[in-house]
Amino acid sequence: MGEAILKGLLDNGLSLNEVICVDKSQVSLDRIKNIYKVKGSGEINSIKDCDVVLLSVKPQNMEEVLPQLGKHLKQNALIISIAVGITSANIVKQLGVEKAAVIRAMPNTPALVGKGVTGIAKGEFATDEQLNNAKNLLKAIGKVVVVEEKLIDVVAAASGSGPAYYFYVTELLIDAAVANGLTREVAQVLVENTFTGSSALFENSDDDISELRKKVTSPKGTTQAAIEYLESKDLKGIWENTLKAAIKRAEEISKN
Repeated sequence: MGEAILKGLLDNGLSLNEVICVDKSQVSLDRIKNIYKVKGSGEINSIKDCDVVLLSVKPQNMEEVLPQLGKHLKQNALIISIAVGITSANIVKQLGVEKAAVIRAMPNTPALVGKGVTGIAKGEFATDEQLNNAKNLLKAIGKVVVVEEKLIDVVAAASGSGPAYYFYVTELLIDAAVANGLTREVAQVLVENTFTGSSALFENSDDDISELRKKVTSPKGTTQAAIEYLESKDLKGIWENTLKAAIKRAEEISKN
């Protein structure tokens, strides 16, 4: 995800001289440097002059990285963290930097093609100006919405994990079409283009999504039969519990 953000920023005009990538993996660092021609370092003290530090670190590695980062952090630097479940207060505490400015961001994988959506929330010590700066940076990979930090785990569950839900539902619908006689090639073309076309229709329509659904659902037709079956299986409840499971896991990560 850090690479997707880097690519988006560079594509939107950020100068190579304004970027330094830090990674303890020399293999990963060399690859990033070769592809994007940016400066790179394996040493965390290389961030000492950075005004903004984007933390693309797995939650389980934050405890190791943050104390080291705090020793070299520039005064008034902005930290943007994309780690799930790690609160801004926890980040400030582990940095060991009093009143560190932290903004949590939750992007998703469509950022890789510039079609992502990112939810952001500012920590206690981040200013509105810093929040706006983070918003402008992350617009390079798609749309940005601002939420309260208490809702960032819901963002992670809905949109951070959302691409996996989309891929899974697509996969299952293709499998169902194949089970009913279509070839996999034909089923894949039909399902993929139905979903992408429906998304484009929604984006370009003044109708809300429930109204668009109703327009497709003719009384006593095939679509109504399918929708009624889904409702009989409490699909709404399944989705609510799906998000609750993801939110619960984010909360568990936070506690650990």
